[in-house]
Amino acid sequence: MYLQLMVSGWLIGGIVLLLLLLGGAVVSIIYVYPISLRVYEDQVVRTSKEKFGSACTFTEVEEQVRMWNTGLDFAKTIEDKKQLVDIENDGLKLHAEYYDFGYDRCIIVIPGRSEGLMYGYYFDIPYYNAGMNILAIDPRAHGESDGRYHSLGHHEHRDLDKWLAWLEENHGIKKVFLHCICVGTTTALLAAVNGTKRDNIKAIITEGCFVSFKETFREHIKYEKKPVYPILPMCLHHISKNTGADLKNEAPIKLVTKIGDLPILFLYSREDIFSLPPKSQKLFETCVSKNKQIAWFDKGFHSRLRIVNQEGYDATIKEFVEKCG
Repeated sequence: MYLQLMVSGWLIGGIVLLLLLLGGAVVSIIYVYPISLRVYEDQVVRTSKEKFGSACTFTEVEEQVRMWNTGLDFAKTIEDKKQLVDIENDGLKLHAEYYDFGYDRCIIVIPGRSEGLMYGYYFDIPYYNAGMNILAIDPRAHGESDGRYHSLGHHEHRDLDKWLAWLEENHGIKKVFLHCICVGTTTALLAAVNGTKRDNIKAIITEGCFVSFKETFREHIKYEKKPVYPILPMCLHHISKNTGADLKNEAPIKLVTKIGDLPILFLYSREDIFSLPPKSQKLFETCVSKNKQIAWFDKGFHSRLRIVNQEGYDATIKEFVEKCG
């Protein structure tokens, strides 16, 4: 009898403990869910025309402001060559500027999340010096392009496919280099794997590419001093549900196994806190291309490599581009 009472007591205690834990979990989810929605909207939803618009982001960061101003100064020197271009995909107007210098190859800068074509001016410079035309694009939901969501490359790669077709049909250009910042790389890789104009992609140059959005987003949440769990899985759910992105199968770590021998240059900083160096090295090693190259720089915040390593950064790109032809 005593043993039965003791077992019953343990059972009741276990049930009470389980209910308390479940109750705590429910309370936690109820509390965190609105936070996860705000984080998700902040990251990928364009809630106003001003958000993800044509203005410098992070104006409190001196390096970012210098990049922005340097890019604008460069754009002024080539303004006489500017042609405004609008095309359509998925019922959305997509905006760009085309600069024709008479070359048979072109650079497209694919910015990271929240940035548009004016941000890309800064990264166009080494390619202009290497002898390329420039197609400066506003990704969907950025700048003068339509759209509500940044889908982390899921829809953007089909927009890129349209731009590659536009270059070929209107200017006969079939040699296009893609310079990608952070998540812009997913757009380029998906276009290289699935796009109808993938043969027109001559090479990909990527700065700060992550192995997966989940990995880099985790580091962003930690950097913002927010609880990783359950915010991370909640945000990923919101993104997949509302944008259609397949975050697992569209991760760069998966895509680099499908690009064949497409030339690809990985640019990384050992100080990057969002695309962590060990993970970045793993991404490079996983890439199947025989024409892959990696360059490490000792200094530089995420997406701000060139501003502190301009000579070495530009020289690395020049050498790679010359090798690609």
